Amino acid sequence: MITLLQRIFFVWAMLWTSLVMVVCGVGTVVTMWFTSNPRAFNFWSTVWGVGITTGMGIRIRTRFSSPLPTDQPYVFAINHQVALDIPAVGSAIPVPFGWVAKAELQRVPFLGASIRSSPSVFIDRSHPKRSIETMKVAGERIRNGVSIAIFPEGSRSHSSELGEFKRGAFLLAIEAQVPVVPVTIINAHTLFNEKARTARPGIMRIEVGDPIDIQGWTRSDIPKLMECVRDVMQSHLPDSGTGQKRVP
Repeated sequence: MITLLQRIFFVWAMLWTSLVMVVCGVGTVVTMWFTSNPRAFNFWSTVWGVGITTGMGIRIRTRFSSPLPTDQPYVFAINHQVALDIPAVGSAIPVPFGWVAKAELQRVPFLGASIRSSPSVFIDRSHPKRSIETMKVAGERIRNGVSIAIFPEGSRSHSSELGEFKRGAFLLAIEAQVPVVPVTIINAHTLFNEKARTARPGIMRIEVGDPIDIQGWTRSDIPKLMECVRDVMQSHLPDSGTGQKRVP
């Protein structure tokens, strides 16, 4: 049941997020003028994520299936529940990375400028040819040692249900021959939901799975890779009927 307090807290969350976005957006752009080191973007991503969630009374609890080696690039495949996922993941992933971001985010004040100045790329799914070129750029950055984070669902679910995966993230990983790391947002939609316009304090949980080694895999293995990532995510998400985690 949605309460008046959740509505009021949503307004506060939006105002606070806007303030933090301005500060971190300016900080990112200015910093990236002086250096192209991905660690600089990683620093501001962490400040952005921690700043937003702390002001909203949300604590992020990230659990790793095993220690994640930081000496190689990855493709981080992340489920997408709500807008809060983006800053939260920015503070949870321990290695420098860039986003494969939707083209619409270019128009968001401060956020768009911040992403443009980072190792990230924008993808315009309404233009298939441009999307292919974008993925080539992302692949080149991975080969240069920069990890990439992408939401394979392509849009927000506003729930714990997984949407249909698109092939782009998995094609990118196979072309670059780098491990895929499934990252599962567990309960962001229960703490912040821009569709329902509700927000509340609490603990946001994120599960980072083991890297999936795809050395030697080819494009014909994309369906298998998609299934592997989906199975890992599904095993971490609560069953909609029982509220308990699914058994792998």
